[in-house]
Amino acid sequence: MRAANKAIVRERHPIPTVDEILYKMNGGEWFSKMDLRYGFHQLELEEGSREITTFVTHRGLYRYKRLMFGINAAPEKYQQVISQVFHDIEGVQNISDDIVVFGRTKEEHDERLNLVLDRIRQKKLTLKW
Repeated sequence: MRAANKAIVRERHPIPTVDEILYKMNGGEWFSKMDLRYGFHQLELEEGSREITTFVTHRGLYRYKRLMFGINAAPEKYQQVISQVFHDIEGVQNISDDIVVFGRTKEEHDERLNLVLDRIRQKKLTLKW
């Protein structure tokens, strides 16, 4: 992906540290951790962006339809998109494909967890079991 990485204009989106996430979860008593399945591959590339991922094999030319490892901007973009999916739900934090839902009470936690699961279905994301 060296050629693709040269063509990509990188957006800077900070990936939070564990300390930042723990600070935001301060006061939580109930926690759930979920892991998104297939990481970067959850995100589909726009049609116009797919051309720069073209590569050659003995069977011909291929191109990726989904975000893949090896793209220099993938971790930042993935963090940005997944954070945006849950930005309006309180008590939800993510680092890459790990999502943590927390609440001060079981009821608060469960309400937030249901909102997150509904959003995951709505956005057609998948979780590891």
